[in-house]
Amino acid sequence: MGGLAVGLAALAAITIGGTLSTRRATDQVRASNRVSSAWESVFVQVSTEDEALHAYLATGAEFDRLGLRAAIGAAQERLTWIARTGGSDAAFQVAQIQHYYQQYETTLRAVVTAGQQGRQADVEANIQPAALEFAQLRRMSVASVERERRELEAYLAVVDRRNRALQSLAAGVFALDLMTFVLSSAILIAYQRRVERQAETNHHQAMHDSLTGMANRALFRDRAEQALHLAARTRQPVGIVGLDLNGFKQVNDTLGHHIGDLLLKHVSERLTDCVRETDTVARLGGDEFAILLPNVTSVGNATEVARRILDAIREPIELDGKPVSVGASIGVSVFPEHGTELDALLQKADNAMYQAKRGKLGVCVVDPPSPALAS
Repeated sequence: MGGLAVGLAALAAITIGGTLSTRRATDQVRASNRVSSAWESVFVQVSTEDEALHAYLATGAEFDRLGLRAAIGAAQERLTWIARTGGSDAAFQVAQIQHYYQQYETTLRAVVTAGQQGRQADVEANIQPAALEFAQLRRMSVASVERERRELEAYLAVVDRRNRALQSLAAGVFALDLMTFVLSSAILIAYQRRVERQAETNHHQAMHDSLTGMANRALFRDRAEQALHLAARTRQPVGIVGLDLNGFKQVNDTLGHHIGDLLLKHVSERLTDCVRETDTVARLGGDEFAILLPNVTSVGNATEVARRILDAIREPIELDGKPVSVGASIGVSVFPEHGTELDALLQKADNAMYQAKRGKLGVCVVDPPSPALAS
């Protein structure tokens, strides 16, 4: 995010810099165009003075002499403006051209004076100097216009290079920002997925036994409450089976905790094999298990499942080359025959299991004890 912020700030700075550069270039072009126009005006005005001179020389008329007098110094105002606003280079060029322009004005005034006094020889004597001075002024005016054009082209070339550099820089910053955005997005997505996977793992660990991978007490209660809630509407029986291993402590004490853990895993697999996929087998802790049987047909059906589980557990097991045998005490309660609340059904299944353990019955169904099935 910091990189993106820096990149956006850089793009904003480049944009502002480009805007200011464009504004300066526009102002410079306008100023240069004004100076060029002023030099062109100088050329036109000097040419006007030359035309007035030739008109007077051609006719010798008083009207043309007065016209020549009025034209003298016509370019002076534009030269003064260029010297004041055109910058140091333009002021230097004006200083050079002023020398020749003043000579030209002096020559033209001499022609006017000689013509007024009727001194035709003096008039003709100034014709050649005036022509030479006009030619010099014309060359210098044209050169000044061309110089201004070249300077403008050079300035625009610099501006163009600077703009291209800014464009390249902006493209680079944009590409870097895009890469940073893609990288940040990838990191955020990967982090989100990792968090989701971790959340799923945490949820699974919170709802499953760490040793056997079976449902734990919390998940068993959640599924049992959902099954009872659904059964309250459909009136389908739900079986609750409580199971406690017989002989597990002896195995654990004599053969070690490692064999005891293997035994619990093996028992968990056998329990799972004995029930449907829709049933839930949970390890409540130690060697105590519980089984949720939604949609059983009757108490007898739940009891039959419990007997099948007991037979499976009693089969001999070989763990790490060592034969192991255990039994189980199983208690059964069924909704709604034995209750409608989960805690009451769990308590009755637990009581039946202890009754089976005390009486070595194997499987016991709560209320009444008479239908209990002996092992």
